[in-house]
Amino acid sequence: VTKDFEKHFEWYTHEEVEEERTAIGSGIGALARQGRLGDGVGQTEFTVGIWTLNRPEFMIIDYSNIAYSRRTVSLYETYDAASAQYIIDHAETRILFTTPNHVGVVLAAAQAGKLPLLKAIVILDSFRPSKQAVKAALVDPLRDTLAKEWAKTCGIEIFNWFEILDLGRNNIAAHIPPNVDSIHSFCYTSGTTGNPKAAIITAGMGGYVSTAMAFHKRGAYTLISYLPTAHIYARLCEIVAVRTGGRIGYFCGDTTRLLEDMAILKPQMFPSVPRVLNRIAALVQAQAAAPGLKGALLRKALAAKIANHDRDGTLTHALYDRLIFSKVQALLGGRVEYIVSGSAPIRGDVLKLLRVVLACDVREGYGQTENYGFCTIMSPNDISLGSVGAIYPGMQLKLRDVPDMGYTSDDKPFPRGELLCKSQCTFPGYYKDEAKTKETLTDDGFLRTGDIAAIDELGRVRIVDRVKSLLKLSQGEYVAIDNLSEFYGQNPLAAQLVVHGDSFRDYLIGISVPEPTTFAPMVSKLLGRQIAAENTAALEEACKDERVVNAYLDVYTKIARQNNLKNLSLDIPHNE
Repeated sequence: VTKDFEKHFEWYTHEEVEEERTAIGSGIGALARQGRLGDGVGQTEFTVGIWTLNRPEFMIIDYSNIAYSRRTVSLYETYDAASAQYIIDHAETRILFTTPNHVGVVLAAAQAGKLPLLKAIVILDSFRPSKQAVKAALVDPLRDTLAKEWAKTCGIEIFNWFEILDLGRNNIAAHIPPNVDSIHSFCYTSGTTGNPKAAIITAGMGGYVSTAMAFHKRGAYTLISYLPTAHIYARLCEIVAVRTGGRIGYFCGDTTRLLEDMAILKPQMFPSVPRVLNRIAALVQAQAAAPGLKGALLRKALAAKIANHDRDGTLTHALYDRLIFSKVQALLGGRVEYIVSGSAPIRGDVLKLLRVVLACDVREGYGQTENYGFCTIMSPNDISLGSVGAIYPGMQLKLRDVPDMGYTSDDKPFPRGELLCKSQCTFPGYYKDEAKTKETLTDDGFLRTGDIAAIDELGRVRIVDRVKSLLKLSQGEYVAIDNLSEFYGQNPLAAQLVVHGDSFRDYLIGISVPEPTTFAPMVSKLLGRQIAAENTAALEEACKDERVVNAYLDVYTKIARQNNLKNLSLDIPHNE
């Protein structure tokens, strides 16, 4: 009716989640017993797909699959039709839980004969459709009828969430706990050089990680869930929240309203990624660079808090937190105590800035899909930035010499080489891909991370390079693409940057997307007229102005000089 979300969160209890996961698991089992999920399908070890944004049902389905020894495959909301079809088929998915916007894509693939094993689709609805809802056209019964008729022609049945719940409640089945080496999930990794690879996640991997992380982060807390639950990082954070008796608040599904969600939820833990944290830092840096009293006061406050941080790790300030930084902290709900950054490297200066501005524990962790995102994390109050911390107890780590790149265990002051790790959370391999598995795992079970690391005097891991990050240009010059992306990522005017190279060319290409909140003030000053950050049409037009382009490039030139980059020519055509 209001065309908006309520301004509060409603909570499931642990008992309610347990009841629903048992009901969903029993409902799926009933379909299997009735032969409606295909021939030869038993009660366990078949794949259940989930294609949806973060929502409570995701966790309920995933935990149901654990309870009944079934396999989860999760798809990113943003997957195109070809990627989704490949993953659903490759994982041998029998039943798919999804939202109405994906049903047509799935049925089109099934009709073309590309999903021979898929036998059921469950459409997730947030409420039971009432007569009033139908009358107000909030639901479309005709749409559902047409979808079911289309599905029949493909040999697929369509249900809604509540039908499976009711089916399960009328056919309750006992849990069938998995073995530690049972396949619990397939997590598909990047397919930039071909089809995505399906990393096998076992039940034992998740159990080990949740126990270790729960010990590390004691006490229950409220977590905001907005990072894609198809990614292992988000699932790691959620499993730990459950393990510690915490609460998970799911965002509304619109990332542009994330701050609104956080203001309502007031989370204590904010798992994030450098792309998000860099934007927060860029906004603060832009305010600090502003002329006048406001900018000067912010610079003084930052200098004072950074000095305290560097001296003894102090993150709070009686005056400046109340006078200045409380407003920034309120944007994240005002109660954030712990921020962990993962999935990509974050610069030390950004991490420090966020610590003092938000007055909370901000740390960087390190891991990969192939080890459940779990390898190292910074220690609390570690003011020596630049590392991703030490390994967790129960893990093994070693370095492999890479002499072609100049990294060996004899390097001074610290040994360097490719990081290899092994623990109970190391994956057993890629599903249906023995060749890639052999490339990734050593004969003695160590995971080849592909990252070059240095181990410092305190046993902390410092990621310094990538094994395959060097690109040889046509004139014979080697370029470390990842390092360039990290250096140029310091531009506060940019939201995203991609550095691309081709061995048949003698130059690189950078594609930079401006950050409206910092880009608009710069454009307004250059062009002599006020342009709002929300006015994307005007900002897009400004990108064609030579004065704006030159000023934007000047920032990258300064970054290049500050980092002593050589042989660079930034005089490139504007359309590049």
